[in-house]
Amino acid sequence: MRWFLPWTLAAVTAAAASGVLATAEKKCLAVYQPEAPMNFTLAGCISTRSYRPKYCGVCTDNRCCIPYKSKTIDVSFQCPDGPGFSRQVLWINACFCNLSCRNPNDIFADLESYPDFSEIAD
Repeated sequence: MRWFLPWTLAAVTAAAASGVLATAEKKCLAVYQPEAPMNFTLAGCISTRSYRPKYCGVCTDNRCCIPYKSKTIDVSFQCPDGPGFSRQVLWINACFCNLSCRNPNDIFADLESYPDFSEIAD
């Protein structure tokens, strides 16, 4: 199962607030990457190593800025009062503006919807 962790919106907002834009030909907000490595947090557990992830920005026209080159990496987490675990996380290497998007500039529009537990139990 691939996990999409919820730090994307904050990173994109920070990049947009800084006013950093790519060249006019690309028509896409620059890919954002934090200056300092950070640990991921999931359900109160912290990743065992630090990362400098990249985040796709937004397009300046009616297209969606989506991952172009990506891979899945294993991230190990350690919980404060229990055993650790690993999750596969999407690691973005590059982004581009795409015409086929449902909601332009909505960074969460194309994420898969996952069933809730009641649908699984039935």
